[in-house]
Amino acid sequence: MPVYRCSIPQGLLSDEQKQQIALEITDIHCALTNGTPRKFVHVTYEEVAPGSVYAGGERSTASKTLGLIRTGRSQEVRSELVRRLTDMWARISGQDKADILVALHEVRPRDVMEWGELLPEDGQEAAWVAEHDLAGIGVSATK
Repeated sequence: MPVYRCSIPQGLLSDEQKQQIALEITDIHCALTNGTPRKFVHVTYEEVAPGSVYAGGERSTASKTLGLIRTGRSQEVRSELVRRLTDMWARISGQDKADILVALHEVRPRDVMEWGELLPEDGQEAAWVAEHDLAGIGVSATK
């Protein structure tokens, strides 16, 4: 379920960099959460044409990553997600941290359906995967 939407200046990242960022977003999210199945981590890129992004009324070349995550994560986990995602983005993209925005939004698990099932509460992923026999289609909890 986590959905990370990355809005980036057109041409900023190569396909290889996009792949690396998607893998590292997945790694970071799964490492900091309680069992989120890797197959549930979604990353999308939207390339924005020059002159289409503004901050403070002025043109901006900032990259923005908005993450939609389930409720139930502690403040410490959410803050660490934001820190690690920002550091990773700067390392791979070469952008200065001043040009990177990472923000998280929370949604209640029972307001999301994935793989045909309403999502479990935080910490209940392994039992949920087993209950819905999702291992047979390649879904497994990470913890």
